[in-house]
Amino acid sequence: MIVIAAIIFVRKKPADRFWAWVFPKKVYLHPSHFVDIKLFVIGRVFALVGLFQLVTFSSLIAALIISNLGVAGFGLALHPIVATFLFVLATDFAVYWVHRIHHEHPFFWPFHSVHHSAEVMTPVTVYRKHPVYDIFSNILKSICIGTTQGLLVAAFTGDMSLTTIFGANAFYFLFNMLGSNLRHTHIWLSYGRVLEHVFISPAQHQIHHSIERRHYNKNYGEVFAFWDWMFGTLYVPQEEEIIRFGLGDMAGQRIEQPHPSLKDALLVPFKDAFGVISRNSRTASEPKADIKE
Repeated sequence: MIVIAAIIFVRKKPADRFWAWVFPKKVYLHPSHFVDIKLFVIGRVFALVGLFQLVTFSSLIAALIISNLGVAGFGLALHPIVATFLFVLATDFAVYWVHRIHHEHPFFWPFHSVHHSAEVMTPVTVYRKHPVYDIFSNILKSICIGTTQGLLVAAFTGDMSLTTIFGANAFYFLFNMLGSNLRHTHIWLSYGRVLEHVFISPAQHQIHHSIERRHYNKNYGEVFAFWDWMFGTLYVPQEEEIIRFGLGDMAGQRIEQPHPSLKDALLVPFKDAFGVISRNSRTASEPKADIKE
């Protein structure tokens, strides 16, 4: 990340010194950043449960598919690089829809809004997530990952190996090394109009966090941009844009911070989500007017 930031710094030639530009005090001393840190600590505890849930549930789905289909074994061994790509493709497809559902469904949005209420962006912001969001996310991702794994194992030689670098999925490792880790920062990195129809750049994800009205509900993808392109949610910037982070209203104005503390970040989403249920219940119970033909 620092190497990519240094290259951008040399090209832009900002007035600040390098370290002051990469780690500005107004960002790293902002109250929003301290909430990020607290949620990061809480999240590490829940991550142990979430990882177990993701691995166990996806493995159960894969085993169920294999037990029902058997292992066909077409005489072909699936190359680890191909298996890795298909695994990433399935995971990213799941991430796109999990992300989109959390934006567009009124019940799920309060839990994801914790992430979007960040008023400054740092690498720690990626961990600014409500535990309930991780639970729902892991369940839905497990379905896609387990199904893909089960079908691949059943269709080929009964085994599937992934290509790794230092124990990490090679594709994600390279994607992050080539600048993706800058997505939750103030540093603008665009891949250009052509590549941004294929891969989500840090600039596109920063646009996703923008309070500007034209940026709402855009760029849900994590790795691949073509999901957004296919489903009509892609936004490709023409040039560098000034981004204001946080939660905004329909006029594109920042609203009051609903999660100024760790307590609010954890509890307010429950109140808002159950408020949605309550409103829907009242609406459903209201007497319907007679329809006259």
